[in-house]
Amino acid sequence: MTTDLLADVAETFERTSRVRIFDSAGPGELHRKRRGRRSVLADQRDAEALAHLRTALALRPDTEVMDWMQWPDLWLELRGPDDGRLAVIGYLRPDWLRWESDGDLELRDPTAFVQWLNHWAPAAATAIAG
Repeated sequence: MTTDLLADVAETFERTSRVRIFDSAGPGELHRKRRGRRSVLADQRDAEALAHLRTALALRPDTEVMDWMQWPDLWLELRGPDDGRLAVIGYLRPDWLRWESDGDLELRDPTAFVQWLNHWAPAAATAIAG
């Protein structure tokens, strides 16, 4: 099961052409009117940034699916080439990703994502600092 999930995660990251980052409240629902939508901390489409993001979000190959009772510190909305939503994942400091309803997966290098935020999404880095 974990192997299939890791393959799904990798395939989704490869298809991602845009990432929008939200605070712990998340992106909200797509059908909400503009006044009910959450503000975006970062909206990144740069191909180089997305390539670095894939590396920064690499998962441990021996990760086990966990179910931490913690709310994510940030939410990442992954969008595809047609700008359709591919997935919404949560970042749980310091080293876990919540992959939608499938569970929490451990990052290979927890500092890599924080470094990515500092470089490519400083407002999101500021939101989780301290």
